Amino acid sequence: MSGSRFRRLGVASALGVVGGAGIALRGYLVPGTPEFAPKLVSALSPTPQPLQPPAEPGSLAGESDEETGERALSELLDAGVVHAVGESLQLDERFRTDWRAEMESVREGDLAAAVRAASPSPVSVQSVDSGAYIVVSAGGVETERWLSRPVAIADVAAVRTLAEFDIDRDIRVQSASALRAFCRDCPVCDTPLEETSADSCCGSGSSTPLDAPDDVLACPECDQRVFTF
Repeated sequence: MSGSRFRRLGVASALGVVGGAGIALRGYLVPGTPEFAPKLVSALSPTPQPLQPPAEPGSLAGESDEETGERALSELLDAGVVHAVGESLQLDERFRTDWRAEMESVREGDLAAAVRAASPSPVSVQSVDSGAYIVVSAGGVETERWLSRPVAIADVAAVRTLAEFDIDRDIRVQSASALRAFCRDCPVCDTPLEETSADSCCGSGSSTPLDAPDDVLACPECDQRVFTF
């Protein structure tokens, strides 16, 4: 399946293959896993180590379940945020325009504060690496999620725009990461995004050297992934 696999998912498959829909709409099968391991190693090390971003950025979405994934996709279709065209899913152009405008607004403001406001539950939020990452925590190393600046901007803007389409608050957050598959331009610098492999732009994200690199939607200018297929 090509790099645009999520955008071309058949509606029947997206609704019927629960695991696939759940992963797409939640961001990760086990949210937090990519970030947890390196942070735990740092915490247990006898010599303090500087905080290091994970190979794959997190998202606003926390833990969810398969039922939530199905409900999210159903609500997006019912609200007209995405449309079924043959066996493809296409983003509504009005939503795209409004979402883009929100991205421009979010990136000009206090991003950490915007992430905190968009989160569905109380969290602590810290801007690190000169604003390149936003670290979100519900308390404890194991709950930390590192959002790259492009991801944070896109997710916050999506949550805000989904509110205009009367999408339930919890569903807005869970849907935001999946909607990044439809981005055309970088949320930070407006450079057209490219479908490529992670090792060509921003680290493989693979758990072992034998794993194939992720297929990603990435900004060649910022050298950051926006979506992992």
